[in-house]
Amino acid sequence: MRQLIGLLFLLSAVSVQAGAVKVAPLSALVSAVQYSAPAEVTNYDHSQLSAQISALVQQVSVDVGDRVEQGQLLVQLDCRDHRLALQQAQSVRDALDARIRLARQQLSRAERLLKQRSASQEQRDQRRAELDTLLAERRGSEVQISASQIRVERCQIKAPFAGVITERMAAEGSLANIATPLIRLLRTDRAEVKAKLPLSQVALLQQGRSPLYQTADSSYPLQLRAVIPLINSRSRTQEVRLSFADSKALTGSSGRLVWQGKRPAVPVGMMVKRDGVLGLMLYEEGVSRFRPLPQASEGQAALVDLPQDTLVIVEGQHAVSDGDRVELKDARDL
Repeated sequence: MRQLIGLLFLLSAVSVQAGAVKVAPLSALVSAVQYSAPAEVTNYDHSQLSAQISALVQQVSVDVGDRVEQGQLLVQLDCRDHRLALQQAQSVRDALDARIRLARQQLSRAERLLKQRSASQEQRDQRRAELDTLLAERRGSEVQISASQIRVERCQIKAPFAGVITERMAAEGSLANIATPLIRLLRTDRAEVKAKLPLSQVALLQQGRSPLYQTADSSYPLQLRAVIPLINSRSRTQEVRLSFADSKALTGSSGRLVWQGKRPAVPVGMMVKRDGVLGLMLYEEGVSRFRPLPQASEGQAALVDLPQDTLVIVEGQHAVSDGDRVELKDARDL
């Protein structure tokens, strides 16, 4: 009787030590990890164009929704007063030019007479001072002309860049004072995606692949443009900016930034926990080996850095321990 009990105990121990398991290569299990974060489309070039002079609005050439090119006329202000001021400044300059020609002749005559001792040096110096004064006045007149030309140019509100009119505040016949808003223009080719990522995900985005901006019905390929070197002290996040690779989403829209991690990950069901540590149970020449994954978290796929031909126990891994002898029930994808 004792011998029978001993034999049964020995058979039981052998069956525990040599558990039947299934294995598969790591390459058949891993997949790219997908990350995502809230994001929105922003555009700094959404400019409010305002009047820089006081004048009546003479004509508004565009309406909301119109596409315009850089330099295209948007609003024409009444410019008669400023053109008259420009003409007056030009007339002052022309009069000074005539006086300067006369002053040069008088200075030349005074210098000849001084050489002939028919005029004093004081007279020559006086003529030179008169010429210098006129030249200074002419430089001042040029400044007045430039200022008047600028005011005339400001009578026409032109598009600083190509884009779309999103708001029209100007009304023909109304008085526009300095800083009166007239037109709001959106630059459509400078939209970009911004997102605030946890610090742990910034490096994953920089190393990742195929970033996309996803909305409810569309996806847009992106390229990482910049990581802002500033950490938000409250949320512990860092802002990233991504440019559109092809077509662009609408400015102001909200969606998600989605990208794939560079390193592969194993699904949650493949992992086991031993002594409070998550990891994989590997198959090595008939023996099960526990491989810890220090960065693994409960309920999440885990990143791995093992050769793709590593054999992982995919069935029976929860019943064996590190160092147990195991038998292959079925070799899948070996």
